[in-house]
Amino acid sequence: MARIPENIVEQIYNAIDIVEVISDYLPLKKKGANFWALSPFANEKTPSFAVNPVKGIYKDFSSGRGGNAVNFLMELEGFTYVEALRHLAQKYGIEIAEEEESPEQRQAKDKRQSLFIVNEFAARWFQEQLKETEEGKRIGLSYFKERGLLDHTIEKFQLGYSPEAWEAFAHAASKKQYKEEYLTELGLVSKSEKTGKLYDRFRERVMFPICNPMGKVVGFGGRILGKRKDVGKYINSPESPIYHKSQVLYGMHLAKKAIRDQDVCILTEGYMDVILLHQNGVENTVASSGTALTVEQVRLIRRFTKNVLMIYDGDPAGIKAAMRGIDILIKEDMQAKVLILPDKHDPDSYIRAYGAQGFRDTMEKEALSFVDFKMRVLAEGKNVNDPEVQAGIIKGVAETLAFIPDLIQRQMYIRSVAQRVDITEALMTHAVDEARKEVGKFEAREKRREEAQKKREAPAEVKELKSFEQLELAKQEAELLRVMVNHFDKTFPEEEGPAEDEEGNPIEYEHIFLMDYLMDELEDLTFENQTYEKLKNELFKEFDEKETINLHQYLNHPDVSITRLISTLLTSPDTSPFWKKVRADISFDGNIKKVVQGAVYHYKSRKVEQLIQQCKNQLKEAQENRNEEALDKLLTQSMLLIEMRKEIHQKLGTEGAIRGTDARL
Repeated sequence: MARIPENIVEQIYNAIDIVEVISDYLPLKKKGANFWALSPFANEKTPSFAVNPVKGIYKDFSSGRGGNAVNFLMELEGFTYVEALRHLAQKYGIEIAEEEESPEQRQAKDKRQSLFIVNEFAARWFQEQLKETEEGKRIGLSYFKERGLLDHTIEKFQLGYSPEAWEAFAHAASKKQYKEEYLTELGLVSKSEKTGKLYDRFRERVMFPICNPMGKVVGFGGRILGKRKDVGKYINSPESPIYHKSQVLYGMHLAKKAIRDQDVCILTEGYMDVILLHQNGVENTVASSGTALTVEQVRLIRRFTKNVLMIYDGDPAGIKAAMRGIDILIKEDMQAKVLILPDKHDPDSYIRAYGAQGFRDTMEKEALSFVDFKMRVLAEGKNVNDPEVQAGIIKGVAETLAFIPDLIQRQMYIRSVAQRVDITEALMTHAVDEARKEVGKFEAREKRREEAQKKREAPAEVKELKSFEQLELAKQEAELLRVMVNHFDKTFPEEEGPAEDEEGNPIEYEHIFLMDYLMDELEDLTFENQTYEKLKNELFKEFDEKETINLHQYLNHPDVSITRLISTLLTSPDTSPFWKKVRADISFDGNIKKVVQGAVYHYKSRKVEQLIQQCKNQLKEAQENRNEEALDKLLTQSMLLIEMRKEIHQKLGTEGAIRGTDARL
């Protein structure tokens, strides 16, 4: 892959507005100095995803992820570093004049990028077959026209056609020298076990490219047009490094702006539903592409809105899909409505029969709340006066209400349903509580699974905290690192004294860099936490060489634990809760020197306490072994440590403290 020149990289970083970038994915709301949203990486009810526009960073307190706009795209979209830069360059209209590839760079091309390239070629090839070949026009294009699609819609959705010939695409791809392993992994071709030849997997089908939210082709859906009964009507691309069907919604790349603007997502089942609705101006529409709605798909929608209108067929399969989808949406704290179209219509056929306005009118009048829909389905064709039927309806609705995470909202629904079915609120609450017990068992299993996963993925700074003593030291080490990354360019007077001399002239004291002071005080001390120690050494080394620190390189650090740590330090307060509570008179806007020295002395105090405790343990052991020589050495060492502790507490103004636990950060 060609390398992006450093001056272009710098230009991209200078152009980035992190709020603007992340707003393409999440509905951000300003609160104080930061913008906030629900985490796209975790399931939560209270926003813990913070974006700081001044520092150009984000921090997700639920998952621990954080960094700049480039890191965000890498985490959310799975981009490589270069892919994220390319995307941002395109967004801000920056032309990338790439340096010539070397043979080594060409060999090192990222496999993921290669798969995207192959899919993009396939999409263009299928489009050409549709528009430029006699077979494509006669079969594929005529089909789309019969379905009512206009030319600009066909172009917008990159629709195509795969011809009847067994090896047409395989030959075209071979001419372009695309690797066989990529073609088979993407499911574009299959290999004959008998002859070893490649043949087209999607032949004689109209093609629907499936894109990720950024518009990159990750897979395909193909619909057979002939009368063959030996193959499925639709086939999709298999799972691959760039395509996971449970995480993709068809049309999201074209619908996300309309979803955010209208604050509702219309969820359908099929490709043509989405395409025709878009063509008729209903652009906030996506499809689950024939797969059952998944939690990952719901969380993708939640980046843009919390409101979903599901439009499914009125057949048993459609009803079942809607019932299941409701529970998933409610559990993910979404607002769900359902529209079952009349007369066995789907959105595709309905909008062609009644037009865009007729469709909108039906959505407005006929869409049901999830409670109304579930009660209607549970009562369908039954004697609602039968006590057993009534009990079944109550239990069925209670099972869904049990998924509502918000207590107040859940209780309001309980009250409403109790009134409608003419039972007491207490009885309805009991039914929901019983259902919640089952939900609780399920959630407990899920929580155990998630906690096990977090332990496997926990960054080094979490894994290495094995005891309370280390945790306290880690807090202080984090405080010192926070000072470094937020205030490395600050200075303070090396000496303190009067502001003026005897004649009233101002006295200028020599200033030193904050980082120089910290290097003098801490260079010989080893941080307990390995990640903190690594970052400290890298910061010291860079400042010693350049007298500045380039934070961008740490936000894009190859060690993910460093990236997450630096983003945490940049998004956290300048000083810890200790300073806010106990030393509110001291701040970086007031006396920098006192703040920095305080942090250093508190840390040294804890280190000395640790050494004193070690010395006590060794003294006890020496006494038990009657080792006189060791006793003498340890007693001398102990006295020196106690004197050192006394000196530190004098500087801190905490002489009365024996152990220093009142001065923990």
